[in-house]
Amino acid sequence: MTVVEQTMRAQKNQWREIATRVSTLESRDFPHGGPKRILFFGLGSSYIAAKLCQLTLKRDRTRRRVPIIACPSTHVGLDAQPGKGDWVFAFTHRASGGPTIQALELADRLGAFTVQVSAQGVEQHLCAQYLLPTTPLERVEPHTAAVTGAICAVTSLLLGDKCVEEWEALQSLPTPSLDLCRRRAGKGPQILVGEWEGEWLAREGALKLMEMARLPVRAFGSEEFFHGPMFSSTDKDSVWHISLPKDPRNDQIKSSHQIGVFGSSPLAWMPALLELQWMALATALNNGVDPDLNLRPESSSGSPMATGSERA
Repeated sequence: MTVVEQTMRAQKNQWREIATRVSTLESRDFPHGGPKRILFFGLGSSYIAAKLCQLTLKRDRTRRRVPIIACPSTHVGLDAQPGKGDWVFAFTHRASGGPTIQALELADRLGAFTVQVSAQGVEQHLCAQYLLPTTPLERVEPHTAAVTGAICAVTSLLLGDKCVEEWEALQSLPTPSLDLCRRRAGKGPQILVGEWEGEWLAREGALKLMEMARLPVRAFGSEEFFHGPMFSSTDKDSVWHISLPKDPRNDQIKSSHQIGVFGSSPLAWMPALLELQWMALATALNNGVDPDLNLRPESSSGSPMATGSERA
């Protein structure tokens, strides 16, 4: 069994630990009165996790209505200016520096309440006023459990008991059959499309396919696809569609594989993310690519050692 597969199989137990831990946090650790605005940022899969957290909060109609902004770390201070009263969440699994920590430092200087969302065992940066641990450090790129673990920690914190209960319900989902995924995935797609949450799931799925299977795939919003990209595709292209009921392009997208998002609860899209992770692994195996190519050596303490440049 590959390390990627082991990591994905362990996710559900990690959600249980994270949700239980976060549900017991003391309110005195956070500014009184709650946030005036919420800002999420990160890079790569961490940015996609931030974006999915934003969309999850927007799905919950019972929460306090405060503005929620999600952007890449490199846009903080330009498109998104942190300020006093804001709660700022930096999604950075290894917290190894770079643009994400620089953005967190800026937010701290500007008076925002800064939260570092990182793996267990990662040191808290001086500019982070609160450290929110997620999963153990992943031994291999791509990040899978790190993505779902960060989303679990942040949404459980901001949405409370109701969200914790939904994470508990998600733990009962059956683990996808890798053999079935291999039959469905084939050699993988050329294009992934979706709208709203579906677009960001498509982008995360594309990243996993690039990292695990080394496929040069493209990802678009459903509406975006019909405004240019469709003219560069052919009938031979395999298209994976992450479909939401409200996507107006559902009937026009000719997909070879469709992944549905059903329900209106905040985390209704999570099963689709899990399926995409397993389909990416299946594609790698079908193409004879080792998904553990980016495996990090373990230190004597059992934690992954940094090799080369770290992802922010």
